[in-house]
Amino acid sequence: MGKEEIYLKYTPYEMSTIIERLNALNTITAAKDYGTGEKMHTVEVHILSWIAENPGISVTDVALAWNRTKGAVSQIIRKLEEKGMVERKNPPDNKKTVCLYVTEKGAELDRAHREYDSRNYVAFLKMVEKYFEPEEIEKAFEFMEIWTELSMQWEPS
Repeated sequence: MGKEEIYLKYTPYEMSTIIERLNALNTITAAKDYGTGEKMHTVEVHILSWIAENPGISVTDVALAWNRTKGAVSQIIRKLEEKGMVERKNPPDNKKTVCLYVTEKGAELDRAHREYDSRNYVAFLKMVEKYFEPEEIEKAFEFMEIWTELSMQWEPS
């Protein structure tokens, strides 16, 4: 029995299709208001939240964490700066390093975004609980977290 035959319900190709569809759902381009009156794209607000969780992070480290090019992240950061959400600062001892921080306006959006996502994901998870036990849902998220980390390290042949 080959490796691909051990999965009873899905072929490896069907699994890749499910993952790609899930990814496409989470990269919807329409901007939305998370409760502050400011319309933001999903990737922008999630990167803002990442910076809020990691004050002083570099553009390079954001790019690595979000599996995006440094150029793509720089464009997002520039948009966030233009909206007054993020600021760049150099540490006093190193003028070459640029560190990212959320502003007060950015922190306000981060709080609103976290409340928005929490409220909506609780509602969505209640729908999922019709099909799965809470422990199964928890295991699925553990799986997705590990999948994400491994995918970022993996280089397909």
